Amino acid sequence: MYERSDPVYVLNAPAAAAGRGVFVFGAPRGGTSMVAGVLRLVGIDMGARQGRGNNEDLDIQDARGPAGPLGEAGTPDYLAALDRMRPKIAERAKAQGPWGWKDPHGILYARDVTDLLPAPRLIAVFRDLAASAERVHRINGADRLDEMHSALMLQTRALDFLRETPLPAAIVSYEKALVRPERFLDQIATFCGVDVDAAEREAALAFISPERGHGDPDSPGWPRDGAI
Repeated sequence: MYERSDPVYVLNAPAAAAGRGVFVFGAPRGGTSMVAGVLRLVGIDMGARQGRGNNEDLDIQDARGPAGPLGEAGTPDYLAALDRMRPKIAERAKAQGPWGWKDPHGILYARDVTDLLPAPRLIAVFRDLAASAERVHRINGADRLDEMHSALMLQTRALDFLRETPLPAAIVSYEKALVRPERFLDQIATFCGVDVDAAEREAALAFISPERGHGDPDSPGWPRDGAI
């Protein structure tokens, strides 16, 4: 009998303890904001300073700087970005509860920061290349094929990393999560080791709706126009 596929596929299943160091990465306009927003709504601290409507920890993002120089590990710019980011991540690692951060370009430096995570949970989000490229094009007019190529590069690097890492990792299908939000919520909460109460569940399921938009979960309905 045919069984519906799941939104989340787990590699290296974690122990029961809650994740302390949940790292979400993927590609720009590739679904990472939705995943990070859900994590915020179920009680995972995704960064105290949030200000861009995309569920990113501004302390880590500002320390990282532009993503372009991170394309090649070992360069002076890359090493300088690590020198700025690692103290921020190490400071967050002192927290006793579940915490994490989201960075669509995070795979560019993942190998050099995961040693700082006390109980790592890696979440790689994959979205249809054409859809994510179209969203970027609508925002800034970027060439669709160029954006598809950039997203494919990030996805390929994520796959290479997932093949070699022994750390607990979840592969998330953005499209499947929209189709099966209840199943996605159950799977991602289990993977991160957090309990979800009725109010959190209701809020998270409402947030997953693509008609709502996947920005700041504290701003209901933002941004509705062109949400997906």
